Amino acid sequence: MQVAAVQYSAQKLFQSAWSDLRQSLTADPAEAMKLRMKSREQSAVAAKLLQVADENDKHVLDMVA
Repeated sequence: MQVAAVQYSAQKLFQSAWSDLRQSLTADPAEAMKLRMKSREQSAVAAKLLQVADENDKHVLDMVA
């Protein structure tokens, strides 16, 4: 239910995080650090989005059952 609704947003965040991580390989050290930090933050947000949506879906299913 909600997991499907946020999956697209989470996927985009993970793709952006991966792109930043790849760019960090060729960036100067200061920029590389910023890109890696941004990548880590985006991954964490995407994972949390999916976790919360999954928990909400479980809660709704428990209420219905």
